[in-house]
Amino acid sequence: MSETVSTDSVVVAARDQVSSDLGGEVAILDLNVGVYYGLDEVGARVWELIQEPRVVRDVRGILLEEYDVAPERCERDLIELLERLAEEGLIELRDEPPA
Repeated sequence: MSETVSTDSVVVAARDQVSSDLGGEVAILDLNVGVYYGLDEVGARVWELIQEPRVVRDVRGILLEEYDVAPERCERDLIELLERLAEEGLIELRDEPPA
């Protein structure tokens, strides 16, 4: 089942995983299935930002401040990454806005 992520979605890293910083990149172990995933520098920054529930548009805003990227590309790539992480069960989509 495909998870649909929008700029209004609230996302957070799932509980059943552990992750480790590997010099700017991140390795994530899904404890449910014992599979490792890797994220590059930008993916690692997104992962860091979603350790607490956060609205996708807020993540996009932070990335636009920190990286030299066109807003349309940033949003497209961010949503694609988050949808893949959701499909793998590494993040949760929530209905409520973060506190």
